[in-house]
Amino acid sequence: MTDPDPLCPAWRRAVTGEVCWLDGTGEPRALAVTPVVDGAVACVALPYARAEEAASLRGARRVAFTVTDSRSLRVGAAGGAWFGTPSVTDDTSGEFFTEELLTQELVKYPPSRTLADSPLLCRENWWWLPRIIVRLRRVEPRHTLPARTDAGRHALVVRERSAALAVDVVDVADAAGERVVLRGLAGEPLRGDGTRALVFGHDYSMPDLERWEPWSLSGTLWGDELTVTERRGVPGGPLTPLRLVDRLLRQRALAKGCRRNILAAEQGI
Repeated sequence: MTDPDPLCPAWRRAVTGEVCWLDGTGEPRALAVTPVVDGAVACVALPYARAEEAASLRGARRVAFTVTDSRSLRVGAAGGAWFGTPSVTDDTSGEFFTEELLTQELVKYPPSRTLADSPLLCRENWWWLPRIIVRLRRVEPRHTLPARTDAGRHALVVRERSAALAVDVVDVADAAGERVVLRGLAGEPLRGDGTRALVFGHDYSMPDLERWEPWSLSGTLWGDELTVTERRGVPGGPLTPLRLVDRLLRQRALAKGCRRNILAAEQGI
């Protein structure tokens, strides 16, 4: 029996992936995610601490699920992008996530084990189980992308091209400065025409994923040059283990963000 969703086999294997889209103003967006599947449908289950980041996904007409990190691909294999229509639902009770998706996340994302690897932990950290579920529907055939083999230099570039969402993989040799030159890993020129573009990368500590650090550059793309207007994170940033106090502070902030946004979702805010 073949999988009816052409994305699912790659999405099932991958430890990390990305979700890319254009918001209501045409601004490109991207998130690093843990791939999970609902039966034969590729999806992601975002904790409510990420609700603000993902808010514009609800109105997106087209979304790309991508697998580009070489560690999530078979040796020597190319990456891929799958475009489709997003379906976003709120699981504020956490019931669906716990029954259908939690086991997959525990395997792929070890930090979740400290919060939900037993019934006792699930009760204590109830705020970790409610999720924003994003499914990809009407999936188009795979768009081949080069694999990112250097997480400190290789990144996705997300933009609007020919009035549609486009995703490429680029090398960022030097991310400093107001103008950053991008080199397409596929060997083709980017041919930016002045539209907004997002260069998005991420790296993580292995095998624990305790540190999972995204970085991005936003700006205007002309040809192969990005005029940067906003930066987040640092390419090739530190992935050293967190100190105990930093772990506690991070979990406290995570719990606070989840509780606040779960309440807002339940109240329809």
